[in-house]
Amino acid sequence: PPPPPPPPPPPPPFFFNHNTAFALSLGLVGSEMCIRDSLPGERWAKLCQNGMGNAISAMSTLGSQDMADNIDCRRIRINLAKEGAKVGIAQGLKVVEIGGKSAEFWADADKGDVFEELDDYMASRGGSVNWLASMAQDVHKGRHSEIDFMNGLISQKGREFGVPTPYNDAVIEAMHGIDNGSVKPDPSNVDRVMRLIA
Repeated sequence: PPPPPPPPPPPPPFFFNHNTAFALSLGLVGSEMCIRDSLPGERWAKLCQNGMGNAISAMSTLGSQDMADNIDCRRIRINLAKEGAKVGIAQGLKVVEIGGKSAEFWADADKGDVFEELDDYMASRGGSVNWLASMAQDVHKGRHSEIDFMNGLISQKGREFGVPTPYNDAVIEAMHGIDNGSVKPDPSNVDRVMRLIA
């Protein structure tokens, strides 16, 4: 007679779930999968990353190198990331790195030494091509911007969780002007945002 079948495998540990089962089945066919519990925090970090540059590029017509060279653009971008990080943390999200720095580091941007380090960092992040953000390309083509789904969401969640978002609010106001045609895209809109903050 044939040998008896092997004993069944032990039951899975208590944390075994559908994601683990899926990852294991992928492993059987030679694929890899990473299981994460931080997807909302990863999505929020991506929102913050996009929110700290897209609208500035769209309203000002400045590319990535131009924004890295402009001290006011850097100040606005740092504060947009700071507000976004604070809002994500206030929601209890596991916010991953935003643009290569921890969310907690961005959230501390009001500290002088942290701000200076972030300013130096942003000054070095222009890239090798002076690219325009996707929102700037949309505005150039006459399309309505996604400002309400980007910085607008950060401001909305900020209100819900009691986190002030004055830089996001100023950028939203300026971009609403771009969208309704009362404001034209121009580098002077960086000064417009700075005046709205003051």
